[in-house]
Parts: sequence; C-alpha cells; structure tokens
Amino acid sequence: MKTTNLSFPAKIMIGAGFICLVLMLFAFMTAEPVKYILGVFFGGLYSILNFRLLQLTCNKAIKMPPGKASNYIQARYFLRYPITGVVIYVAIINPFVNVIAVFLGLIAVRLSIYLNEFLSKKSVSGNEA
Repeated sequence: MKTTNLSFPAKIMIGAGFICLVLMLFAFMTAEPVKYILGVFFGGLYSILNFRLLQLTCNKAIKMPPGKASNYIQARYFLRYPITGVVIYVAIINPFVNVIAVFLGLIAVRLSIYLNEFLSKKSVSGNEA
C-alpha cells in the first residue's frame, strides 16, 4: 500500500473537501439542487477554514510559555465560535442556500477526522495479520 507524505492536517482538509464533493452528489435527490450544493460548499469551506485557523493557533501556541499559550488558545476559541454563529445565522436568513446542507458541510471536517482515524487503524491492524 502506498503511503503519502502529507501531514495530518493536510489529509484532514483534503478529506473534508472530498466529503463535501460526495455530499454534493446527493443534491440531485433534493427539490432544489443548486441551493443544496451552495449550502454544502458554504458550510464545507467555512469548516475547512476554521480547521486551518485551529491549526495555526496550535502551531503558534506551541512556541509560547504555557500560561500565555493557554490565554492565546482561549482567546482564539472565543473568536472562532461567534464566527461560526454568524455563518449559521447567514445560512438561516439567506434564501439561496439550504440550511441542512450548510450543517452537513460544517461537519465535513469531523467526518474526515473520523474516517482518517478509522482507515489508519484499519491499515495498522491489517499490517499485523
């Protein structure tokens, strides 16, 4: 089996993009496919960008003293979540996106993490046999 040299965050972001593409395939089973595709795109894009912000925050905090790092991470946490609230609010009031699709896009990174961990554990257990 071929292994890649991608970092874990890169694998997660690429995986989230693929999950969004798969979710977009279900658009043709909805009454308004364009709204669904826009919703998944909007939610998925924000989800990936939010994950990237988390990665940058952690990388910067690692280089700080523990007390300062804790305060920095908390401050960034309290900045990211109101932005998520704004994204959800915009999705609710915007008639051009499907709200359910936005929520599906928002969980794309989580699904990517679970899938990546499942596949890595499966390949480790497959190598032991």
